[in-house]
Amino acid sequence: MKILGIDYGEKRVGLAISDESQTLARELDILPPKEFFSKIRQIIEENQITQIVIGLPLNMSGEETKKTLEVKTFKEKLEKLTDVKINTIDERLSSVMAQNLPGGKKNVDSLAAQIILQNYLDKQKGRRN
Repeated sequence: MKILGIDYGEKRVGLAISDESQTLARELDILPPKEFFSKIRQIIEENQITQIVIGLPLNMSGEETKKTLEVKTFKEKLEKLTDVKINTIDERLSSVMAQNLPGGKKNVDSLAAQIILQNYLDKQKGRRN
C-alpha cells in the first residue's frame, strides 16, 4: 500500500512515492501535465498506489490563491480518472525547501513532491517535522 505524492505545476508535475510502510517518501518522476494524465492509471497500477496526496498551495497567511483553484481543478480531473482516494495537504514553502536540497535546481518538482508526501506521512504517523 503505497501513496503517491504530487506537486502540480502548469508546466511540470512532480511525483514522489512512499515505501510500503508509508514511512519514507522518495522522488519518482517529473512529467508534463498532458503526459501525466495519459500515464496516471499505469503509474497507479505499476506502483500499487492506494492513495494520492496533492500539495495545496496557499499564501503565507493560509488563504487560497489563483494557484489553489488550479490545483483543485487538477484534483477534480484526477478524481474522474481514478478510484484512488485523493487528499490535499498544505505545501507552503515546499518548492523553496526543494531548491535548497542537493540537485534541487534540476529536480525541484519531484523533490517538492517528496517533501509534500513526507510531510503527509509524518502527519499521519503523528510525527512532527
